[in-house]
Amino acid sequence: LITNDALRDFLSRLSPTAEPVTYAISNEGLGPLHELHVPKNLVLLMIAGIANESNQPPLVRNEAIAQSALRMLVSAEATYQATTGNGNYGTLDQLVGQSLLQKDLLQQHGYKIELTIVGTKFEASAVPMEYGKSGKMSFFVDDSGVLRGADHGGGAATVADKPMQ
Repeated sequence: LITNDALRDFLSRLSPTAEPVTYAISNEGLGPLHELHVPKNLVLLMIAGIANESNQPPLVRNEAIAQSALRMLVSAEATYQATTGNGNYGTLDQLVGQSLLQKDLLQQHGYKIELTIVGTKFEASAVPMEYGKSGKMSFFVDDSGVLRGADHGGGAATVADKPMQ
């Protein structure tokens, strides 16, 4: 029995379709490339389970989910660049279109996620939609994969912020 209304609502939107976890290794001249494909619903269920078990306040939970979303975005960009993108990074719509990210993860949980692509680089930020209510910390990640964050009073984090643990 799920007593948390927000968690019940979140779980009701997940697709019950079972998808496999797959692993592949290839060598295209640059050394072995290991790929692990995990169904997005499994990842979302793990996030929901962790959030529910920890029984954190919504603000802290939203911040943790925003960090996870940016880490997933880095992984999605690397996959897109190595496959469909032919060396280029993809927009949020392209990543969602290739099923590398789930749109729900980007639009919910109290954070606005923005992605900017300039040439062969990308930058992404997550900013609380309602500072102090949905979150206090702002987060930043770029193609280096280093997640950074700080409390900017609702403003965007930058590459100058300290790396997150």
